[in-house]
Amino acid sequence: MHRLEAYATLALIFIVGLTILYLPVLFVLKRRGKTIPRQISYLGLFCSLFLIVFATILFTPISFQPETHTLNLIPFAWLGTGDDLYLFTVEKVPNILLFIPLGFFLPAVFQKMRRLPAAVLVSFLTTFSIEFFQFFIGRSSDIDDVIANLSGTVIGYLVFGLLDRVVGNRQFWNKFTARSGGRRAQR
Repeated sequence: MHRLEAYATLALIFIVGLTILYLPVLFVLKRRGKTIPRQISYLGLFCSLFLIVFATILFTPISFQPETHTLNLIPFAWLGTGDDLYLFTVEKVPNILLFIPLGFFLPAVFQKMRRLPAAVLVSFLTTFSIEFFQFFIGRSSDIDDVIANLSGTVIGYLVFGLLDRVVGNRQFWNKFTARSGGRRAQR
């Protein structure tokens, strides 16, 4: 649980920090007609992407001449090792949690991402790029990380879809998703 707690603590610190840094921008854009709910969706997406990059690349030292390159292309190879629950909790759960906000904020910010295949494609390209880069900086590249990250994106997308169905007519939600009123503009 140590790694999961570290991610949660860092996430909270960075979200608060980025939000404070964003406040001047918020007031400038508000004067230009950008609503606060819409800016919250942009800030959420920015924070999500920043946390993903920080946790997957910047959290550990980078070496462009690593001694080893670790690559696992066998899905779920960790199952049956005797440490299944520990590995799932420490390795996979943080990857899932890290990508839930991306799955939520992509369709909130971009109307074209309101289709699951589009959101999953962007998430796949993001996680593939990270795993590719990690291979060359001495970190492990693992197909299970890609699967976990995509699972997190799908969960976030489903939460967005559920909220869209439940509060789709509310003024705040329409401003948050840049809809001009009505139930749901183009899905």
